Amino acid sequence: MINTIILDIGQVMAHFRWKEYLTDCGYDEETIKRVSKATVLSKEWGEEDRGILSDEELIAAFIANDPGVAEEIRKLKGSPEKLVMEYDYSADFVKKLKANGYNVYLLSNYGKTNFAYARSHFKFIPYVDGGVISYEVNHIKPEPEIYRALIDKYQFDPKEAVFLDDSLANLEGAKTFGFHTIHFTEFDKAVEELKALGVNI
Repeated sequence: MINTIILDIGQVMAHFRWKEYLTDCGYDEETIKRVSKATVLSKEWGEEDRGILSDEELIAAFIANDPGVAEEIRKLKGSPEKLVMEYDYSADFVKKLKANGYNVYLLSNYGKTNFAYARSHFKFIPYVDGGVISYEVNHIKPEPEIYRALIDKYQFDPKEAVFLDDSLANLEGAKTFGFHTIHFTEFDKAVEELKALGVNI
């Protein structure tokens, strides 16, 4: 029986809208391609979520990937409120799960600075019971250490938990611990899959 719900944040509880942001900035197609390649599509972006490098080190690494768009890179890094926006359903979703007796935890790849913004602005976060964010443990999904950190912190049985994530790789990582998993592609579909697992929502 499921008693614990584990939620990713990006593309599950909030929209990571970097493509829309770069378009909103009015950049031409070539600039968008260069900024994307230097930042969100680079290996360094994952290292931001790992939480070892400082913001200054990360910006320097991104700029080193393409010094010609340094100004645009700095602007992107300084705009967390425009990069990720909470979905309208998120707070009510968590509140319903809590009202029906479920433990609700977050398990998300997130850098320290960006999560500080999320923690203070996203309405759903005060309703969850806790979680593990990648920068806190210096590991990112699907590395096994981050799943183990969550299990050890809250002492729940993964076989009684379901993990919702938009990444198939992250779900495969969770399955090795015995989690039930749902590949999140749209909210209504995820709710139906939760119900199929016996979750009361």
